[in-house]
Amino acid sequence: MSIIKRIGLPFQLLIALVLAIIFGKFVSVADSFYNFLGTTFINAITMVILPLIFPVVIVAVVKIFNQKSFGQILAKTFIYFFVVTTAIIAIFLLAAYYLKFGSGTHVTANASSLKGIGTSVNLWAFLTSIVPANVVKAFSTNNLLSVIFFAIAIGLGLGAYGPDKSEPLLHLFDIWINALYKVTDFIIKLSPIGIFGIIAHDVSSVGINELLSLVKFIIGLYIGYVLLLLVVFPLIARFYKISYINTLRETRDLFTLAFFTGSSSVVLPKLLERLKQNGTSQVATDFVVPLGYTFNLEGATVYLSLAVAFIANSYNLSLSLATLISIVLLLTFISKTIATVPSGAIVVLLATASQLGLPKEGVALIFAVDFFANAGRTALNVLGNAIAAKAIDGKLESDTVVSAKTANE
Repeated sequence: MSIIKRIGLPFQLLIALVLAIIFGKFVSVADSFYNFLGTTFINAITMVILPLIFPVVIVAVVKIFNQKSFGQILAKTFIYFFVVTTAIIAIFLLAAYYLKFGSGTHVTANASSLKGIGTSVNLWAFLTSIVPANVVKAFSTNNLLSVIFFAIAIGLGLGAYGPDKSEPLLHLFDIWINALYKVTDFIIKLSPIGIFGIIAHDVSSVGINELLSLVKFIIGLYIGYVLLLLVVFPLIARFYKISYINTLRETRDLFTLAFFTGSSSVVLPKLLERLKQNGTSQVATDFVVPLGYTFNLEGATVYLSLAVAFIANSYNLSLSLATLISIVLLLTFISKTIATVPSGAIVVLLATASQLGLPKEGVALIFAVDFFANAGRTALNVLGNAIAAKAIDGKLESDTVVSAKTANE
């Protein structure tokens, strides 16, 4: 047991991947047991999604509501976050889907899991369904976006009611959230067993060709990461008149550290310090970056967009433009919950699959190589928030100058 604890989760997943191929290939008689392990793991993750996300969103909204003195910067910050992340999701999702990223991979899906996918998704019905007519039904049917909407409404209500009066309930939410974090941590620790079951079942019932498709996914994903790094980020910097090269130089060691540790939290204190040392105002840095760690995760949005397109194309699902727009809107909103959930990218991807009717088996397959995907998306999240802080700071300075000129006139 002590030996297992000394082996990190990425290596445990890699070992599970290798063992699953061997057992699935040569011990196919145990396929039902493999399927049991994989299905149980997926159900366990799904079990905690809504009970965790609901209070997390409420607490976050109340905290933001109480920052009344930051009204101007709050508005500018959230406009930036939502415009940038929505644009990135739209560009990468549409490009990946129409370029057939993931097509030709040998995967299968149960017919029942494909029912209702594609052209049956109506954009206006989707938008209408965001506001739940029945909150209990929204929870029972795992309607994530409706639950988030209800959580935002409750958060605004508690903020208006008053922070002191709301404190007992918020304290209860904090206890609940921390308890579910422990539950999620426990489930994630068992993920190698779940991944073993999923991959072994796939290999024994379908073959190794499905697993080889993961190589294609990782290569395509890192092409997307490079495009974000070398094309999208420079364009954002140019629009806000930021020196992108200087930003890279200032944060290159933090970028590298985040890449190898797979954790953006590790570099947060130094990122705040580094930005202020290089001329970004304290107000912009201390407000934008912490919020950005929840609402501005560009690396994660690229990952989610490409993963959804990969799953859809690998299962040969035909998605209309209206359906793709619905997916863009869904990913825009629920991607904001990634940072609040342990192993958030996978949890949110699984929630998205459930919302859209995409096969969960495709998400589970991708999870087997999540340690490869996580390095790039984490590093890009850090760089994206450095750019965001500078962009908002520059916008605030320009507005201040314009206001001063207007006053003098």
